[in-house]
Amino acid sequence: MKKNIGIIGTGSLGGMLIRGLIGKGAVAPNQVYIFNRSLPKALKFKEEFPEIHVAENNSEIIEKAHWIFICVKPQDLPFLLDEIGTKFPGEKLIVSTLLSPPLSELDNIIQGKIVRIYPSVTQSTGHGVTLIAFNRQVTDSERKQLIALLDHIGRTFSVAEEHFRLCGDITSCGPAFMAYMIGSLARVAHEHGIEKELADAMALETMFGTSLLLRNQKLTFDELICRVATPGGCTAEGIKVLEQNLPRIIREIFKVTAAREKEVSEIVLKSLKIK
Repeated sequence: MKKNIGIIGTGSLGGMLIRGLIGKGAVAPNQVYIFNRSLPKALKFKEEFPEIHVAENNSEIIEKAHWIFICVKPQDLPFLLDEIGTKFPGEKLIVSTLLSPPLSELDNIIQGKIVRIYPSVTQSTGHGVTLIAFNRQVTDSERKQLIALLDHIGRTFSVAEEHFRLCGDITSCGPAFMAYMIGSLARVAHEHGIEKELADAMALETMFGTSLLLRNQKLTFDELICRVATPGGCTAEGIKVLEQNLPRIIREIFKVTAAREKEVSEIVLKSLKIK
């Protein structure tokens, strides 16, 4: 791909995009322009990829890049738009990775082609999910090109934006939720006398092997459970406990994440109107 990529914000998600896209050969380092308010954080990537461009300011990103990924915190968006403006020519794609605002609100603020994505930190490995939605100005060709770019670092799913929160609890928050649950098995084993390092290593390898088994043998989750939880066995008894308790906890997780997103969205939209 010959388009220049701009990344504003080199934190967790911005850093994942830099390392993932360059590492997987989706773009060359000299096609990437980055900026971070903390210069040392941006310069770390210059050490890693000497040909990458560290911009002097956000406006340089807008000038030099064709596709601009906004990876700042939602509450910093008003100040960013103060600097870079809200009108962008037709060859630019503005790609928001922010929790808020949604496309409907961004369309009221920004004049141009806007994309909203919801990536995952796991994509630094080349595996994981990006959720994606486009405004009406983005052409079919641009949609295909951007999806092809992001497919270098996982799988890209085009979903209705109103489903971003639900899907994001699986794809973006999910790695933390899964790590906590698998880690809890290791923590309780440690409480009962297993060395922590040993318990953690076994949990990690089991998590990895489970993912491969599901994918390589094309098993559903229920099929894998049935294969392991033989009737009358220890696993089956454990599954009964999970069936009684875990669905309620998962529903509560979905409830609180949706509530938090609503809170953040209201704060961001209020600040944008003030600005």
